[in-house]
Amino acid sequence: WYQRRVRKQWYQRRVRVKGTDKEYHMRVARLNELKVELENAVTEQKGERAELAALVAKHHANLNSSIVDRCREIQANLTAEAVQNIPQSLKGLAHQNRVMKREISLHLQNIGDTEKEICNLKSRIRDLQGKKLDGQHSSGSRTFLRDVCTPETEVKLDIPTTTVMSV
Repeated sequence: WYQRRVRKQWYQRRVRVKGTDKEYHMRVARLNELKVELENAVTEQKGERAELAALVAKHHANLNSSIVDRCREIQANLTAEAVQNIPQSLKGLAHQNRVMKREISLHLQNIGDTEKEICNLKSRIRDLQGKKLDGQHSSGSRTFLRDVCTPETEVKLDIPTTTVMSV
């Protein structure tokens, strides 16, 4: 039994190797054709998938933008309707609140600018005080002190005048 099987397989392989089996060559050719068709189908499918994905993304974007636009429209309509139903006194109060908000932000900005200016002035004062102290120390024991002027102090003005002399 085993020997018959081995002989049969040997004969089948011999026939295939010699190329006498016409059916085998036809099958191989058909398999090669099918492989090429499969590769082409896979390539086409990849392209179609990419096109489909782009189309789906485009439609999603359009749908999202239309939904956002519709939501904004609904919100604007509801807001307008709600504002119409507000009493006039509350509308005036809301307007005053908006004005106050603007004024507060303006004043906060002014406060910030003023604080920066104060910091700059303080640093300039420290610099000037430092220069004054440096001037006192550099002149040795000499100090430049000014007399304090009070309302009772007499002030002498020593203003140089030009005198005309005749020649």
